Amino acid sequence: MRREIVRPEGVYPPTADFSQAVRVSGGDLVFVSGIIGMRPDGTMPAGAREQVELAFANLAVVLDAAGATPADVVKVTLFVRDDFALVRDDVREIRARYFTHDFPVSTLVQVAGFAGADYRFEIEAIAAVS
Repeated sequence: MRREIVRPEGVYPPTADFSQAVRVSGGDLVFVSGIIGMRPDGTMPAGAREQVELAFANLAVVLDAAGATPADVVKVTLFVRDDFALVRDDVREIRARYFTHDFPVSTLVQVAGFAGADYRFEIEAIAAVS
């Protein structure tokens, strides 16, 4: 088994000591770190909806750099800081653009806070590349 660290262009660089994704050859699995709604230049929109939009777009960029697509995702974990009732419809609408059928298993967690005070949403994923 071989590990390949994925360092995509077109998305913000890691904000700490972690890889944005690791592809495992032999099992063809891609493990994606928590992705936030940050722009490539390191700025962050204030609104939760905009952060959700960017986080899913960033996830797609990272998956692409690892040779995967959202259709390859088998597991996602969504982390929401805000009251989920306030952002539920936005998350569902945006998620539906990326996961259209054969949906991945999913966990949603409401958290008290993130590593960055401005972060409001985070998504991590595991993809199985065929």
